[in-house]
Amino acid sequence: MDLTRNRMARAVGKARDVIVANAARGLDQVKTPLYRNAFYLMLAYAVGVAGGLLFWVVAYRFYSSNDTGFAIAMLNTLTFLAGVATLGMPIALIRFLPESDNPTALTNSVLTVSGGIVFVLSLVFIIGLPVWAPGLVVQFWRPEYVPIIVLTGIAYTFGPVLDQAAIAVRRADLYFWRIVIFSVTKIPLPVVFALLLGQALIRIRVLGIYMSWSIAFGVSVLVAAFIFLPRVIPGYRPRPLYSRNRLRPMFGFSIGNWVAGVIGSGGSLLLPLLIINTLRPIGTGAAVITSSDSTAVYYAATVVAGSLSAIPAATMTSFYAEASQRNAARRRDERRAIGLSLALLIPGILALWFLADTLLRILFDLRPELADLGTPALQILGLASIPVFLNTIFGTRVRIRKQVAPSIVSAAILTATTLILGYLFLTWYGLPGLAWAVVLGNAAATPYLFFAAGKPIEEEAIEPAPIVP
Repeated sequence: MDLTRNRMARAVGKARDVIVANAARGLDQVKTPLYRNAFYLMLAYAVGVAGGLLFWVVAYRFYSSNDTGFAIAMLNTLTFLAGVATLGMPIALIRFLPESDNPTALTNSVLTVSGGIVFVLSLVFIIGLPVWAPGLVVQFWRPEYVPIIVLTGIAYTFGPVLDQAAIAVRRADLYFWRIVIFSVTKIPLPVVFALLLGQALIRIRVLGIYMSWSIAFGVSVLVAAFIFLPRVIPGYRPRPLYSRNRLRPMFGFSIGNWVAGVIGSGGSLLLPLLIINTLRPIGTGAAVITSSDSTAVYYAATVVAGSLSAIPAATMTSFYAEASQRNAARRRDERRAIGLSLALLIPGILALWFLADTLLRILFDLRPELADLGTPALQILGLASIPVFLNTIFGTRVRIRKQVAPSIVSAAILTATTLILGYLFLTWYGLPGLAWAVVLGNAAATPYLFFAAGKPIEEEAIEPAPIVP
């Protein structure tokens, strides 16, 4: 009996030691930059989504869904122009900033170039609004809106540059806190504008929503530039600077990613304009759902469904940053990033499928017909995270190897499929059809990316960057 008891005690002791050792090993892994930055990136998206939903809940109390639809279309269009203006340099910063001999000069050069480009693009856009977006003319084509549109376009360009610079130095927590500031600041602003402007707001309701979002974003960008980044890049101060010698080594890589990013973003950021210009009003009993109402519903669905796509985006972006460091353990970190993505993505897809209706009814509680319209689209958009997960894995391998052609070709396949099918399916089946077009567009790019970058990432030392004289 004593012998049996001793054996059991030893077995229990060994099992306890194994559990403790595994727990300690797991805790050590969580503390590594790969997991820490991945979690901060996911938290940033979660806070952004929660803050965005609260913002729209508040906005819908003081503004109509018709107004929000027009504001969303303008915000998305300017975000698209900001992406064009960066020339792919934010993504390139993650790959090249760790190798730079002067991170301050490189970061400021990127800000200067992208800021100058977006100034021209946003100015041309607002002046030529009747040509580019006739559906927005009534709301935004006014002389006093020109400086507002230009300044907000610059802010939307600077934000991603500062965020990626922080991620490049393995401090995704700074990106997270910028999103927190943006989210907390923007929520009360629709109420402030409504109370301060009063009757004047009736004539410029869309501007109240647009400025609430844009002012909060601008505040967060200023904090990131003047407070956050100087803490992690020694001697950093934002100022106009153009260093061609430091931009040249990453120019080809950034331009390739820029072309891919611009083409790829067209498959998502241009969809609100597609809805406004294509979809006809829908009658639901006594209520009529306009095209701008449908835009607001679809935007809400994409924001919620985007929380799933943010999982592989966060883990693989963190892996990309780690793989860009010298002597990185690439293959090990890639396996860990994939495992973390699957552990969170699978239950997330199932949860979203069953909670889609509940989530939209929280947002559109005053107009339940809009929740009914958006629920099928939200469920379908959740499925898009599956091909997005695969594309993110293969796309990250391509970026680490400094290849650009596969990114461009895959983005062209994705966007062309999404926009062509989106127009057809939106006309035939409404918002659920557009959601299926998004799923099929992402899936269409997966086979090509698999064959272009399907080989697992290798273990190899990163080549040093050329020294700038």
